[in-house]
Amino acid sequence: HTGKDLLPPSIMGNSPTKLSQRLERAEKTGVLALRDCGLEKVPDRVVSVAGLRVLDMSHNKLTSLPSSLSRLEGLKDLSLDANKLASLPAQICMLPRLETLSAPSNDLTSLPGAIGSLVKLRKLVLTGNRLTALPDSLCACSSLQLLDASRNRLAALPEALGQLGSLVELTLAENCLSAVPASTGSLRRLKDLDLRGNPLEGLPAGLLTDTPLQHLQLDERLLAKDGSLREDVEGREAYAARRKARIDKELHGKATGGDVNFSS
Repeated sequence: HTGKDLLPPSIMGNSPTKLSQRLERAEKTGVLALRDCGLEKVPDRVVSVAGLRVLDMSHNKLTSLPSSLSRLEGLKDLSLDANKLASLPAQICMLPRLETLSAPSNDLTSLPGAIGSLVKLRKLVLTGNRLTALPDSLCACSSLQLLDASRNRLAALPEALGQLGSLVELTLAENCLSAVPASTGSLRRLKDLDLRGNPLEGLPAGLLTDTPLQHLQLDERLLAKDGSLREDVEGREAYAARRKARIDKELHGKATGGDVNFSS
């Protein structure tokens, strides 16, 4: 297989030479960039690159990924931004060292049920897809620090979301969420939360009282005229007290702090 039918002349010339050069270089560097190459399929030789750590196939025309992707056992960073993927193969969950999975601006309607087996996954970006739910097993991704599932069609979140003990940044803007699981009060490292563009009626009290939340973004319906949380939002006073204490520390130069606005 030459890959000639997969790579447009403008990128790879009239022979597979340039692809071969990139693959040879990847053997030495562990990094393979096939960004914006007009790919409709993943070239067969990609999964044979020994020691591949970073694979970027963003901005192509991929509609599927081969199950043989699981052969890339050393892969740490997989970027699939802006393709035409409707699903990810179950075998992607067999990449034991994967730390970053980026697949925004695709056509994903679901995630593999075994995604929780990616215990080293730190960053998961799924912005701008068609997801209606997140698998319960996602809550087993104990290393996950950043989850961005904004601009999807999520109507609910896994009840055990609070098990993501390493989660620092959670972006769920522009979905269909009417509630947030009570377990989010157990997110002991959560600092940034974006819930704008959801039909939320309230928030779990524990989310405001028991997490180190620094930057909370909400729609106006949950805010008072002065931009603070509405008085009927449980946990409001505890959050406001922590916010004031944090600002006081910043004013005295004793902490670097973070953005503590309720909305952007």
